[in-house]
Amino acid sequence: MTLGEVVRRITDSGIGQYDAETITGWVNEIEAQIADEIVSHAEGFDPETPELDYEREPDRVLTAPDRFQDVYLCYVAAKIDYRNQETERYNNDVAMFNAAYAAYAAWFRRLHRQKSRVCFSRF
Repeated sequence: MTLGEVVRRITDSGIGQYDAETITGWVNEIEAQIADEIVSHAEGFDPETPELDYEREPDRVLTAPDRFQDVYLCYVAAKIDYRNQETERYNNDVAMFNAAYAAYAAWFRRLHRQKSRVCFSRF
C-alpha cells in the first residue's frame, strides 16, 4: 500500500474533512511505531524512518504489506474519530487497529528471526 492510497481511501470514505498533510502526519506516526516496535527487533533490519511527504512521494510504499492495510486505515480513522469526538466510532476503530497491528506483528515475527539480547545475571 502506498501513502497516496491511504490518503485517497480516507478522503474518499467521507469520515473526515482532513487534508493530505494531516493524514500524512498520522501515517508517519504509525510508520515510526512499526519501525520502532516491530521491524527494529529483527535481525538484519535497522530501519530508518524518513518523514513521508505526500506532495513529493505519494507513491511511496509503506512498511506493512497490502494484506495488513487496516493497520494504516484504522489508525487514521481512529485519529479522525478522536479529533471529531466520536467516542463510539473511535473505540471500534482502535479495536480494529489493535487487531490488525497484532496480526502484522505476529506475521512479521514469524518470518524474521529476532535479534538476540544480552542477559546479565548476578549468579
